[in-house]
Amino acid sequence: MNHYEAIILALDDWINAKYPNAWKSAGTSLADMVPKSLGGNNSSNVSDEYRVLERVSPGTYRLFSR
Repeated sequence: MNHYEAIILALDDWINAKYPNAWKSAGTSLADMVPKSLGGNNSSNVSDEYRVLERVSPGTYRLFSR
């Protein structure tokens, strides 16, 4: 296992432990966290402070530097 996989696994485990069965899919939430300037949804109610992701490919996102 590399660092990237360990970080993803730890985050996934933490979310599932902290909020069990809270979300079935994070896809819409991820898409809503993309800023409008990077092609994010105009219909999203997510404030700019939480729009910190960039869509790399369908279903794949990454944090971007501000």
